[in-house]
Amino acid sequence: MTEQPKTREFMTTWHTSARSYLPAWAKRNKSSLMESGKSTRALPMFRAFDLLEKPNQQIALLINADHRIGVESVCGAQQEFVRHVDFDTVYFQFAGETTIETEFGAYSMMPGDIMQIPEGIAHRSAGSADSLRWFAFVNAPFTHFMTNEDEVSTTRFKVTRANGPDWKIPADRQTSPRDRVVERMVCWDDKPDDLSLFNRDYADLVPASSTSPREAKSGILKLRAFDLFKEIAGTSGEPKPVMRGKHLEIKVYNIIGEQFAFHRALRSEEVRIQFRGNALDQSETGNADTAPGTVTVIPRGIGHSVITVPADCPEFLRLNFYSELPWSYPHDVTKHHFDSHFEIATEVVVKAAWR
Repeated sequence: MTEQPKTREFMTTWHTSARSYLPAWAKRNKSSLMESGKSTRALPMFRAFDLLEKPNQQIALLINADHRIGVESVCGAQQEFVRHVDFDTVYFQFAGETTIETEFGAYSMMPGDIMQIPEGIAHRSAGSADSLRWFAFVNAPFTHFMTNEDEVSTTRFKVTRANGPDWKIPADRQTSPRDRVVERMVCWDDKPDDLSLFNRDYADLVPASSTSPREAKSGILKLRAFDLFKEIAGTSGEPKPVMRGKHLEIKVYNIIGEQFAFHRALRSEEVRIQFRGNALDQSETGNADTAPGTVTVIPRGIGHSVITVPADCPEFLRLNFYSELPWSYPHDVTKHHFDSHFEIATEVVVKAAWR
């Protein structure tokens, strides 16, 4: 009888758990960890931005009591400022360019940039016609962050969407007001018919805030997500979170070849957003060929791993959300309106010393 190849598996809990250390390692037949069963909690792979039917649409894809994660088109200039009163906001720019005006000043977002806007800070966005981004609205504030000092390289990306829609900036979004503006105030527990609108002077919003009463200090965190690597992810343990809160973590990965072991998360859900490179996502509920723009979701308890395609390809870049709380899925992720794919061009301006 032919012996089946063995692979390692490791289990993790959650950083606030009473048993937050690694509970177990195991050796198993690889065949028992790849497409070995099914689960009603599993989702098929999907192309997140093909779920958007029209420009300037926003859809929530994963929600629970603590956060709402989804995608949106920012095609042109938003007319209103929004103040998320009691929840943090995270934007991850996937394609195109976006300028975000905030009470701490204006920021330019390019593909691969990630930004955290603290609760209570008003902001609005203006995007190129091809601007696409992920958002996360997070009720329990983030408490741990990587910083600009953790950026060890400078990389620029140009993301081109092929076989997708040819959206144009609408006439009413060519520019945004710069004198009297409208601010929409939003609370976490607002009902669909709740409405809080206020008239402001633009000069009273941008820039108007500081984290210090004595000097101008911004409370915005903007990072180049894929310039934070100190090594190939997983070489010396789990990567450090880019951002961490009570119920949500954000991490990035740059794997080459096969992940060092299968992972079984006992107290967290995982969503994997492919940014660059191709890979085979392996799991007990099914394998999926992933490419830039595709998304796979791993429910708690399901063993999973990944291998780059081809195995020696150094192009793999991925951003993951991890949630301690189970997600529900309010949107049909099988209803794609387009059949697009993304081409990623990379310019390394400053190479990391460790490479």
